[in-house]
Amino acid sequence: MGSRIIIMLLFFTAVLYPRPAQFVRGWNILSDDQASAEQVIKTAADRNINHLQLSHQLVMNLKDLRNPERAAAVNELVDLAHQQGIEEVTVWDHALYHLNYYPKRFRSGPDSTLDLDNPEFWSWLKGDYRELLGLVPNIDGIILTFIETGAHIEDQYSQTMASEAEKLAALVDTLAGVIIDEHALSLTIRTFTYTRSELDAMLNCLNLIRHPDVRVMNKEVPHDFFLTHPPAEFVADIRQQSIIEFDAAHEYNGQGIIAGIFPGIHAERWKYYLSMPRVKGYVARTDRFNNTSIIGTPCEINVYTLKRIAEDPSVSVDQIYDEFIVRHYGEQALPYLKPAFKNASDIISSSLYTLGLTTTSHSRLDPENDSAYQRHVSGKWLEPPVIRIGHGVNQEFHYWKDIVNHLAPAWYKSRESNQLAKESEWVLETGWLTPGELMNEEWLEKIITEKQYGVRLAEQALEQVRESQAYVTDRNLYNTTLHLFERTLLTARLHAATSQLYYSYRIYARGKSFRSKAVKHYMQDGLQRTRDSAAEILVYPHKGPTGQYDWEEDAYRALMIHNGVRYRQHDRYTRSTFPKMPYQGISGEKRLEILNQK
Repeated sequence: MGSRIIIMLLFFTAVLYPRPAQFVRGWNILSDDQASAEQVIKTAADRNINHLQLSHQLVMNLKDLRNPERAAAVNELVDLAHQQGIEEVTVWDHALYHLNYYPKRFRSGPDSTLDLDNPEFWSWLKGDYRELLGLVPNIDGIILTFIETGAHIEDQYSQTMASEAEKLAALVDTLAGVIIDEHALSLTIRTFTYTRSELDAMLNCLNLIRHPDVRVMNKEVPHDFFLTHPPAEFVADIRQQSIIEFDAAHEYNGQGIIAGIFPGIHAERWKYYLSMPRVKGYVARTDRFNNTSIIGTPCEINVYTLKRIAEDPSVSVDQIYDEFIVRHYGEQALPYLKPAFKNASDIISSSLYTLGLTTTSHSRLDPENDSAYQRHVSGKWLEPPVIRIGHGVNQEFHYWKDIVNHLAPAWYKSRESNQLAKESEWVLETGWLTPGELMNEEWLEKIITEKQYGVRLAEQALEQVRESQAYVTDRNLYNTTLHLFERTLLTARLHAATSQLYYSYRIYARGKSFRSKAVKHYMQDGLQRTRDSAAEILVYPHKGPTGQYDWEEDAYRALMIHNGVRYRQHDRYTRSTFPKMPYQGISGEKRLEILNQK
C-alpha cells in the first residue's frame, strides 16, 4: 500500500513539475523551396539555433509524407540539420485529419462522427501513428496542432467524455504514449484559438493532460500574428513547460517583401514572456512560403532580436539595431540605416492597418476583408478594448464603438454577420455597434492623415537608405535593402490612394447630403492616385520574392477598387459594388480584364 502511494505521489509530482528541458532557440521553415531551406538550415547553425521545425509547404500533416518525393525532401532536410549540429529537429502534424481518413467502421456516432468510446479506434490510431513516424525515422519530435484541424476531436461522439477538454486531453495523452514513450521523441502541442470560448476549452484541456513530458507552444499573441494584438496573458497559467512561437517573417505584415522590421515589438513581447518561469524558449518563423525567407535580408533583424534577448534580457532595442546594422552593413552605414529601420514599424502599421484594423488579407490589399472588422479585431483580446493611434492622428479609440462602428461596412455589424455573431456575440449584446453606414468626413480625414503619415515616413526611410550607399560594405545586401524600401514606399502610396478612394466613395454613396466639395475632391483625387500608384508598381522592375503575398498583385487589387467606383452603374454602396478579392490569387487572364475594363 505504501509503495503505491509513493508511486502515485511521484506521478503527480511529475505532472505538476515536468522534467527540465534545454532552453529552446528555434527556427521554423515553412517553404518547400529546397535550396532556400538548406541555406536557412546552414545559417541557423551559425546563429546558435538548437531547435528546428519543418511545417506548412514542407509537411503540415504526417500523412502527407506517404508521398515518397515529399518524404525524401523532408528527410534530406532533417539529416542536413543534424549534420549542422541542430539538436532537435521536428515536423508538424495535425490531429485529427478529415473524417474520411479514418475507417468507416469507427464513424458510427451521430452524423457519422467517430465513436470515441470504441477502444478499437484508439488502438487503430496508435498503430497509424507508429506507421507514420516510420516515414521520418530521424526526427527528434512532433509539433502537434490539435485545435485548428480537419476533423475536430471535440465534435466527435462520446458518452464517457462529456466535455471538449476531456476529448482533447485524451487525444494528446494517447499520442504522447506513442510519440514520447514508444519512440522517445518530444511532443509539443501547438495552441490556437479564434474565440474566448475556444481559449477556455484549450486551457481546461491542458489541465487534464496527464503525460508529464508534453510541451506547449503558444503564439506570441492570443490569436494570429497582428501588430495590434496584446501578448497572451494566459501563458502564465499554463502548468506545462512552454515555448513561444513568433512570426519573424510576418505573414500579416508584408512577409519580408516590404520592410517588416519589428525589433521593438518582438523585444517587448519576448521580454514579457521571459518573466514567466515555465517559458523555456522560442521558435521563430523564417518565411511565408516560396522564396520569402528573411534570412540574409534586413528583416533578419527580427530573429536576431529574439536571439539577443534570450542571451541577455537586459539588452536594449537600440543596441540590437546597432549590433545588427554594424555587423551586416558596416559601422559607417549606421547613422543612415538605423533611422530607416526604426521607422519601418510605423510605416507598416499605418499602411497595412487602418486605425488599428488590418485592412489586408495575409498582407494583401483588401479593405472589405470581413475578418478585418470581425475576427481579427484586436479589441477581442483587450480589456478595455481601447487603442491609442499615433500616426499623426494621436487619439484614443474604443475598438468597437469607434473604429469598427465607423469603418466596417454595415453588413459586418449585424447578427447576420457570421464571424461576429458566432465568435464575438458579446460585442453585439453590449450594444457597441450601431446598424447602418456610419463612415463620414471626420473619419475619412483621420484615415487620410494616417495613410499620408506612412507615405512621408516611407519617403524619409528610402532617402536614408540611399544616403547609406557609399558606406555599406556589402553591395548585394545594399541592393536588397534599397529594393525593400522602394517597394515599401510604393506600397504606402498604394494603400493611401485606395483607402482615400474606397472610404470617400462610401460617404458619397450615402446620398446627396453627404456629397460635400471635400468628399467629391477626395473621391476624384483617389481615382487618379489609385491608378497612378498601381501603374508605378506594375512598371517597377524589382518585384521581390513572392509568398502567400504577391506584391505586384496588389496593383490589380487596387484597380478593382478603382474600376468599381469609376465604372459603377449606380450610386448605392452594396455588397456587389466591389468584386470579392480572390483569396487564391488573380489569374493572368483576370489581370488583363482588370487592366482593360472600360
